[in-house]
Amino acid sequence: MCQGFPIDEQSVASIIDASPDSMLLVNSEGEICYANARVEELFGYAPDELIGEEIEKLVPEGVSETHITEREAYFQNPQARPMGAEIELFGRHKDGTLLPVDISLGPLESRGEKYVMAAVRDIDDQKALRAKYKTVLEAVPDAVVVAAVSSGEIVDANEQVYELLGYKPRELIGEPQNILHPSDEITRYRELFTNHVDSDRAIIDQLPDGSDVYVETKNRVKIPVEINAQVFKLGDQQLVAGVFRDVTTRKERQQALEGLLAATRDLFAAEGAEEVATLTSETATQVCDLPINGVHLHDPTTSALVPVAWSNEVETIFDGTPPSISKGEGLAWEAFETGTPEIHSNIPEEDGVMNEDTPFLSELYLPLGEHGVLLLSSPVADGFDETDVALAQVLAANAQVALARVEREQQLESQNERLENFASILSHDLRNPLNVVSGRLGLEREQNDSEHLLKAEQALERMETLIDDMWTQTRHGQPLAETEVVTLSSVTNRCWEVIDTSEATLTIESDLSFHADSSRLQQLLENLIRNAIEHGGRDVEIRVGGLDDRAGFFVADDGPGVPAGTREQVFTPGYTTGEVGTGLGLAIVREIADAHHWEINVTDSDDGGAQFVITDVQVTQ
Repeated sequence: MCQGFPIDEQSVASIIDASPDSMLLVNSEGEICYANARVEELFGYAPDELIGEEIEKLVPEGVSETHITEREAYFQNPQARPMGAEIELFGRHKDGTLLPVDISLGPLESRGEKYVMAAVRDIDDQKALRAKYKTVLEAVPDAVVVAAVSSGEIVDANEQVYELLGYKPRELIGEPQNILHPSDEITRYRELFTNHVDSDRAIIDQLPDGSDVYVETKNRVKIPVEINAQVFKLGDQQLVAGVFRDVTTRKERQQALEGLLAATRDLFAAEGAEEVATLTSETATQVCDLPINGVHLHDPTTSALVPVAWSNEVETIFDGTPPSISKGEGLAWEAFETGTPEIHSNIPEEDGVMNEDTPFLSELYLPLGEHGVLLLSSPVADGFDETDVALAQVLAANAQVALARVEREQQLESQNERLENFASILSHDLRNPLNVVSGRLGLEREQNDSEHLLKAEQALERMETLIDDMWTQTRHGQPLAETEVVTLSSVTNRCWEVIDTSEATLTIESDLSFHADSSRLQQLLENLIRNAIEHGGRDVEIRVGGLDDRAGFFVADDGPGVPAGTREQVFTPGYTTGEVGTGLGLAIVREIADAHHWEINVTDSDDGGAQFVITDVQVTQ
């Protein structure tokens, strides 16, 4: 019979007493020889209550006989091992309740006697955790694989791995987790797994070099995935659960959107409606993977939707050019007229089909505003999924904007042609008779120095100025010539040479080098100098120079200045405060400044006159 701890080494007893588990020392007769304090917490018995009692006192009554047999067998071949592997074990509390437990056995020998040390652990919490873990594993819609952190060995997987990888869960148990990844990159993925365990990241969607993460199926097919991996403990084991989500569709959509972005840049650079239509059809085929497509544009002269661009498959199906769509004819016209996208998933069942013998079962019509319609077809019913429709709608919207831009540019081009014709009339048809009048008037003044003739000559000069300003105004929309580095002083001096400056004086206070269209800059300065002379008098003093505090320059005079309340109005075409000006000079100045992306403002000069300040110029060193 056991009486106290039978082993002399008290250090061993101290270790057992410090153990977080319930520790029981049992001899070969099945008697409990020692129990630590943890036993009372688990079983409800004080340690001294158990000394000398059979171990079966702590075993469920229904398995006592089996336990005795197993105990005797153990002492025949004692070794350290868990008890009842793969079997649910229970202990019996003092009050009769059963407790789920894990038991580990270790043989001991002292004074010629054989003993077994049983470490008993309450796994009630672990059991609940394991049950919760299994519930989650089965409920997650994505593939889940669980691996041991220490070895990388797969210990569990849900049924969804078969859908993603082609493996049945039991085929993966015991395999290294690297089996899930491309076989030619095992080292990279092993490092990824190890580094992830040591990091705080949850999502794995890229390798360290930024490349995508892939799994490899049983048939050696690579699939891009996003992995949500979490490290957790289950009992004494540290595990990592990886949730694998197939992102093939997401990647394809991302690539399509990137392709649409590139195509949009081309669409917005297109020079005509036909080029826009061609690019739209090519993008539908190559980027959106919608190979049966065509673009019909509205022809107002025939009130029909005329095919302008179509794919190779459409060319083959129609053996050439697809037919036009007459006004009020078919579903495509209805979509164009209402401006509402229409998707038809089963054409034979639709009313109003233009061609009842059509080879297409699904069609998608996307209006391009007032410009036309993008037609997309499929030989199968329900041939367009949500992604197809979304990508096609983005393409159609971009094509509509591009067509509107082309139309506006064509209108502007036509308007510019009319303005050019008008400018030609000003330059030739009006100037020629004025030159004749001016010549005759000059001859007459040689013979008769009448004040009336002087007034007439001044009126002619004003008409010349008006023609020059209107000529410049009609051409203001033209783009800048290539800019070059200019100096403020050189361009100002050129202006001074060609203007009738009378008794006015010019002072260039400081110079400045900057980028500008030299010819247009000269127009700007000429108009500012003329404006100063017209409003400041023939003896006005004009100052030009660079700004000290900003990138820019100024033109100032000592004339009457510009009242604060009218400073913005002076740039309005036709606005003038006197009988001399045309009202176009400062409007031209604003247009030239805007063309250079400069800012221009009017302030008071140091002499009390007007000062025009031009800023945001690109100054050179």
